[in-house]
Amino acid sequence: MNLRRLGAALLLTGLALAGTATPALAHAELLSSDPAAGAALPAAPTRIQLTFAEPVGLPENPITVTGPDGATWKVGQVTVAGAVITAPVIPAGPSGEYVIDYKVISDDGDEVGDKIRFSLTAPAAVPTSSAANTSTPEDTTATTTTTTTSTPAAAPSADAPAGGGGVPVWVWILGAVVLVGAGAFGATRLGRTKSEPEAPVDPETKPE
Repeated sequence: MNLRRLGAALLLTGLALAGTATPALAHAELLSSDPAAGAALPAAPTRIQLTFAEPVGLPENPITVTGPDGATWKVGQVTVAGAVITAPVIPAGPSGEYVIDYKVISDDGDEVGDKIRFSLTAPAAVPTSSAANTSTPEDTTATTTTTTTSTPAAAPSADAPAGGGGVPVWVWILGAVVLVGAGAFGATRLGRTKSEPEAPVDPETKPE
């Protein structure tokens, strides 16, 4: 009889110790999330916020978001304020189911994590305003392609000056032709003058 009473007392004591030890061994519990688990959103969120039952710490890469066809969202700088962690995101991908994979460090130092599933009823569009204000771990460089239309140079005019001079080419050509013609004309006249014989002198008109 005494053994039974002793056994029952030990059992009750063990149960009591187990009950008091459970809260001490419990890890950080997720109380709520934005977006909520199972939510169907018409537009992609621009941030993710998780609220826990106790203050948490952040390990490396605490939040990732993946979707259909291997779509991956860019996650900005994750911040923690007590039991709430917030991360700006740049969404991308088609409509369908997306998964938030998170990891945090509990108050006892252990790393815990879980997954939150939600869906988009429309493809994710990158918001122009929030994308500019989102700090991402990796630098995102926008490449702008400029198309230059080349305009063919205008053909030089026949009257345009050659070599940068102030006199058109045709003036020089005309001057050269005139000079050559004048020279030829002068040479012809000179040749005819030398070839003509001198006229005989009339003796009657010879001066005394």
